Amino acid sequence: MAISQQHKLSINQSNDSNDYELAFHRNVLFLIVAGYKMFAENVTDYTDEEEPSITGEIVRCVNEYIEGPSARNWAISYVIEEESPENTKGKLGKRRKRVDIVCMRTGMKLRLRMKFEAKRLKRPGFPVSSYVGTAGLGEFISGNYAPGCDTAGMLGYIQSGDCDYWAKQISDDMNKKRKEVHLTEDGQWQKANLGNIDDCYKTRHDRPTVEHKKLLVYHLLLDFINKN
Repeated sequence: MAISQQHKLSINQSNDSNDYELAFHRNVLFLIVAGYKMFAENVTDYTDEEEPSITGEIVRCVNEYIEGPSARNWAISYVIEEESPENTKGKLGKRRKRVDIVCMRTGMKLRLRMKFEAKRLKRPGFPVSSYVGTAGLGEFISGNYAPGCDTAGMLGYIQSGDCDYWAKQISDDMNKKRKEVHLTEDGQWQKANLGNIDDCYKTRHDRPTVEHKKLLVYHLLLDFINKN
């Protein structure tokens, strides 16, 4: 996973809401990758690290990037938080579920949000089923996470193998479980094609129990294998 240095993102000021939302998705993913790159530069070996530790460091680094001198001008309008409680029906106070990362654009009447669930991917111990299953992607499909949103994100922390290996594992598992994950007719696993953001894919899902029935999910795979 890498970002080319010459890449410059900006919010599309078009009146077309689809263009605006796509620019928002692209910018959010850019920030996640920027934080990942800052973090990975100083990491020697994170193949055994727990998910909350990695997520916390990525969020910290994203915020450092936003506040730093090299940040894009648009980045100051973004806020990123971790362990955000979800206000879903029947859950109050400490009983509320918490999504791993929330990124929001501020300063405008329409405040777009994108929420992420993160999962380790490693053999043995952290199989693709934990990523695709009820405690991973399934939290979004069921409406436990982001019930009022039509877009969400999954982060895969690669701790064995490589991104290509796990991309195929996730794709194959989703195809086997099309009904369980409610893949739409045109929602099969495919490259997201968001400029130079590598190892990013997307799928589309129905949400039978949620008013916003269609869900676009971006899948960003981040490699934590020590290459030294």
